[in-house]
Amino acid sequence: MLDVDFILARKSFILEIHEQFPKGITGIFGPSGSGKSSLLQTIAGLETPEKGHITIDKEVLYDSNNRLNVAVNKRQIGYVFQEGRLFPHMTVEQNLKYGYSHSHQNGVTLQAVVDLLELNDLLDQKPLHISGGERQRVALGRSLLSSPRILLLDEPFSAVDVNLRNQIIPFITRIVEHLTIPILVVSHDLPDLLKLTNRLFLLKDGKCLGHGDYYDLLKLDSFTGMISSSVLINAIEVVIKDVSKESGMVLLSHENNDENMIKCALRPSLNAVGKAVKVFIHADHIALSVKPLEQVSIQNQLKGTVVEMIPRGEKILCVVDVGFKLVADITSDSRTRLNIQKGREIWCLFKSVAIEVNV
Repeated sequence: MLDVDFILARKSFILEIHEQFPKGITGIFGPSGSGKSSLLQTIAGLETPEKGHITIDKEVLYDSNNRLNVAVNKRQIGYVFQEGRLFPHMTVEQNLKYGYSHSHQNGVTLQAVVDLLELNDLLDQKPLHISGGERQRVALGRSLLSSPRILLLDEPFSAVDVNLRNQIIPFITRIVEHLTIPILVVSHDLPDLLKLTNRLFLLKDGKCLGHGDYYDLLKLDSFTGMISSSVLINAIEVVIKDVSKESGMVLLSHENNDENMIKCALRPSLNAVGKAVKVFIHADHIALSVKPLEQVSIQNQLKGTVVEMIPRGEKILCVVDVGFKLVADITSDSRTRLNIQKGREIWCLFKSVAIEVNV
């Protein structure tokens, strides 16, 4: 558990944080200049707050009352900057081994990291000769080999294109499976964060606006204001229940809910029954209907109940509980025509090809 309680004064704003971050990934989301990077830098010891305390699993790293401030290199915090910041004169293997002396503490070995991040073919290369996505993977590996008690990722996707982002995200999710530590990921891109976690920490003007599950935070006016121009997605953890090569379809179940299983087009990453995956559906790819439709090509028609109606500019976010929550982006006209309201039974319709997969 990471316990953060401090005040950091800057000319442009005051960063005031009083939060606890549990094990697993927390997405730090907010507009530019809100204090996201300052939060990570203060935890790492690169910034010194005016007062407060910072502890990891009850071990004090900073305490203004007792004038305690543990040095950066003794905090055992993994920090991955958006540029990677690898040593250009070192090979990938040498970069990975830098700070490797504590690796025995969490059982992480060099070979385990190389295998996890698929770096075997890069070990003799120097940073200049590998891609941006590969450099980010090396930076992640180097941080893991320092035996971090927490991992801080500052805009890890901003320096790479969409294809490279989609390569890096699965590696980060694999890391979570291997290390039970708090991982804080800063990003201004909400879909990228949701591909990693549904747990968000909202930050604006140095203040926390909310901390919790994505679907719960959607109820906050402050959050919907922050994401007015963002493309919203649904992020759902599922298990592969059945694979049919004949039909070319895969059945996905959320928490063994066999009534509303998701049908997805078969692909190489979805060929093992029992495998846990995360799927994503854009909110504007979900249509709503007051009854199931026949003779249509849409494979997914999930019955549920409207649990929230959230205004979002000229549109409305409709949150439907189908055994798990789905958010659909609809117009005010659709709401009126279909008489959609809280408590109404409704069907969520979306195509199997509209589903993205993270494995």
